[in-house]
Amino acid sequence: MLFLKKNIIWFICILSFFTALFYSQLNLSKLPEERKRENTTVITKDDYSYLNPAENYLKTGVWKQEGNSMQSYFLRPPGYGIFYLFFLKTTNNPLFYLKLTQLLLFAFCVYWFFSISQALTQNKTISLIISSIYGLSPFAISFLSYSLTEGITPALTLLFTFLLFRAYSKTAPKQKTIFYFLAALTFALLLIVRPALGFTGILLPIFLIKDYWRSGLFKTFTKLILFGSIAFSFMIIWQIRNYKLTNNIVGLHAIYHPDNNSIYRPTFQEYWNFVGGWAQEGSEAYSYMVPMWEAAIKGDTSEIYIKNALSTFPSKVIKHYGTERLSSVFRKYQEATLHQKSYYDKKLPMPLTAIRIETELINDFKQLTKEYKSNFWFEYHILSPLKVFNIMSFHSNLSLFIFQSTYRGNWLMETIRLLFFGLHALCFLGMILSLMFIKKNDWRATVITLTVLVYVFYLCYFQRGIEERYTLPILSLLMIGLVHSVYSLVQIIKGSSKEI
Repeated sequence: MLFLKKNIIWFICILSFFTALFYSQLNLSKLPEERKRENTTVITKDDYSYLNPAENYLKTGVWKQEGNSMQSYFLRPPGYGIFYLFFLKTTNNPLFYLKLTQLLLFAFCVYWFFSISQALTQNKTISLIISSIYGLSPFAISFLSYSLTEGITPALTLLFTFLLFRAYSKTAPKQKTIFYFLAALTFALLLIVRPALGFTGILLPIFLIKDYWRSGLFKTFTKLILFGSIAFSFMIIWQIRNYKLTNNIVGLHAIYHPDNNSIYRPTFQEYWNFVGGWAQEGSEAYSYMVPMWEAAIKGDTSEIYIKNALSTFPSKVIKHYGTERLSSVFRKYQEATLHQKSYYDKKLPMPLTAIRIETELINDFKQLTKEYKSNFWFEYHILSPLKVFNIMSFHSNLSLFIFQSTYRGNWLMETIRLLFFGLHALCFLGMILSLMFIKKNDWRATVITLTVLVYVFYLCYFQRGIEERYTLPILSLLMIGLVHSVYSLVQIIKGSSKEI
């Protein structure tokens, strides 16, 4: 009993592995066959672009996706593909071992979660309870059976944070250096798996400055250079490789690269910036843009596709711009797609130099966006980001097929969905609560909260197109922040009661 009491967190970790495995396998058993990859993982529209470069590399020695465009060499950063490549090379069932490793990483996450929580609250019981909710419930396991970056980014984010906490707690210089090195290396992996999570990198210099500042400016600066170089080394190597291929800086997100011969053209990017003005949801935008593009690439430029698009626009947008002007822009989009058709039919990449019709279309969308920002200032800068925050925050985070389809409507399932809806909403609203305790908080809790706020602001204001999986990597940090804020509030209330 004494052994179990001392090691209860590891017992919870083991249970978390089997609980996550149970949910994943139950979900897989209920999925239609066409949604399963080798009866092992869940198929999505994106997973092929992560897996295919690794498969090609094994066959040809070249890291690229199928296709003959330059974009095929760098459509996705290579982190997750390298993760998959390891199992391709070492096993005869790579998807099975990839999923198994993701489940094992999740089990370790529960320990890292517990360790961070205990460091902030100094309360083992509370930390065990919240760690059990994180590990034993279906709240955070949705993508463990997917071959997407979200299968490992929550683990990498937690591990990076855990290693920083551990490094700061050490007094021996050698141990401190080892943990900071491991933290920098973990961030380097995270950055080439999911570059958008690079925002967490700000934690590294803050911890280093806080830890070494009293040792002198030179030592602090040396540590920043050393560990910063490690943290960005993999991404720098990747960018140098891509520059050598193209003689251009391709950036972190190359989906709209000029020679891409799919719907994801620079024209689509500018269209998305326009409808993002009123935060049109991705599912609604794709419901008319995909059929419009698919029809036009086959030569069909019927007016009905334009009418379908405009029927989703807010009435004030139609009133301001006028139906004819908006229709004209979409007709130009169809014309640009017709021009693309000649390359598409021959399976050729698009020219790297923008064609005239696309340049005009890009400028048209930019002008529409500029006018929207000017004439609907409050909607663009305030209401739309709040709408995205609403979409991002107020759901249960239970996205598995069994929760959204198989058992939906069952009273028990609806109760569970409601409970986790409340928890998920509280996690995001807790960011605001935590701002009330900045002066009283542990500085580590404060910098984590502010870092997560930066990411949430980026998603709400700049990206605007939100999928549930985008916030999964920060969910653990939000939960820890919520618990710490509530704990701080309780301590303040207790302190006030004693004074009275």
